[in-house]
Amino acid sequence: MKLYGVFRTAAKSTSIQLELPSDTPTVRTAIDALASHSDYRALIQLLLSDQTPDPRPNALIMVSGREIGAMNGLETPLVESDELSLLPVVHGG
Repeated sequence: MKLYGVFRTAAKSTSIQLELPSDTPTVRTAIDALASHSDYRALIQLLLSDQTPDPRPNALIMVSGREIGAMNGLETPLVESDELSLLPVVHGG
């Protein structure tokens, strides 16, 4: 998983390697696996909110260069060669 912007700062890393617990992993299972690691608590607080467990309001999520909204959203399947990227969305006005 590649991280950008404030997500890098929160994770103290530019990338994270995850072992996914499913035979058929999806973006959702990758986010769930990330959330289960206490080392990434600061990242998860930026990514997920109390109002929704969906990270998309706070992040642009891409699988191998394609935005997941153009695929199957959080149910987009992942294969071992895929690169999952999280880019922060800037809010404000």
